[in-house]
Amino acid sequence: MKIFFLLNPSRVKNRWDWREMAARHARRAGWTPRFGEIDRSLPRSTDRLLDQALEEGCSRIAVVGGDGTLHRVINALSQMHALKTVELATVPAGTCNDFARFIGLRRRNVQKAFLLACSGKARPVDLGSMDSELFLNNAGFGRKPASPGKKVRSLQAIRAFRPTLLRARWDRGSMEGSFYMALVCNAPYFSRGLHFSKNIRLDDGLLDVYLMPAIPKWRVLSLFALGRLGRPARFKRLVALRVPRLEVTAESDLWPQADGEPPIKPVRRVTFSVSPEKAMIVSQ
Repeated sequence: MKIFFLLNPSRVKNRWDWREMAARHARRAGWTPRFGEIDRSLPRSTDRLLDQALEEGCSRIAVVGGDGTLHRVINALSQMHALKTVELATVPAGTCNDFARFIGLRRRNVQKAFLLACSGKARPVDLGSMDSELFLNNAGFGRKPASPGKKVRSLQAIRAFRPTLLRARWDRGSMEGSFYMALVCNAPYFSRGLHFSKNIRLDDGLLDVYLMPAIPKWRVLSLFALGRLGRPARFKRLVALRVPRLEVTAESDLWPQADGEPPIKPVRRVTFSVSPEKAMIVSQ
């Protein structure tokens, strides 16, 4: 059996010898290790490495990166019609590692992550769909993104919030209102551990949707501050839905994003749903 380690080196600062550690755990578990490193200067670098993994007969791919890298791998494998045949593991090494957090992995204990990647069992899990784009962790929309390369602090982000008048429709109802943001969850965590609820499952065939209404911005800031301390950012006016599909239409621009990837362009309509495709995720 062959396992392919797909490394995104953007956040790895030689703290560990990643290749040696990966190879050691792989051989102990009976895998033959293969390696590929993403080169961001080359177009479609990730796709080419996945082609290499499939051509070499690798039945498991360990993504050494963050939520964004895992997101790109899932969408690429879907286009290659390989999601059913390849198992995916994650080793947290990115800017945000919220999905890894959900399955009990932290960057400070990379040994545990490599051990699970090589020795764990894969199970089929739900994937969400944002129009035609798949997501594993969560998707949603909120404020207009900052300019490329510009760092935005939490307080600045809250100040940039503008409520949007929108209409949401799902299988059993609809509603209208003015909202700051929406989060559509397949797994609970976002923005390095913030969450509205931990009671979210990957295999229930439903998406957990949270719509944040226009409330005083000091209240939003206090909720997110509590979230940084591990508390759920819940309040009475928060709209919570558990649905298989949600269609949102807005009177002004929405900036949809998935799995922490930056929004590409604004839209006035977006649909979130549970995809008929599943991913084989190593999580136990």
